[in-house]
Amino acid sequence: MTLSTCAKLSRHAKRRSAQSNLSADDLELVRRYGVLEHRTGVLFYFVRKRDVERFRRVEPRLPMLQGVVLIMSNDDTIITIYRNSHALKDIRRKTKLKWHVAA
Repeated sequence: MTLSTCAKLSRHAKRRSAQSNLSADDLELVRRYGVLEHRTGVLFYFVRKRDVERFRRVEPRLPMLQGVVLIMSNDDTIITIYRNSHALKDIRRKTKLKWHVAA
C-alpha cells in the first residue's frame, strides 16, 4: 500500500512526518480510516479511538495512529501532520468557511 499518486507532501509535511516517524503507508491509513472534516478551506483527517477499535482487526497498525491529524489542501497536497488526541474538538470549533479580509 502506498500513498495515492494524487496526494503530494509539502516540504513542511515531509519534515513533520519524519519527526513523527510516519511513513507514506501510515498517512494513507489516516486518510482511509480517519474522520474527514471540512473546515477553513482545508480537509482534516483525524484517527479517533472509536475508529481504532472498529478497524483494529482489519488494520493492526491503526492503534499507533490514534490521535494523528493530517491537514490536506483542496488540491490534494498534504500541508502538515501532527498528533493530538483531543484535536477533533478543536477542529470542529473552527469555522466552516475561510474568511477573506479585504485589504
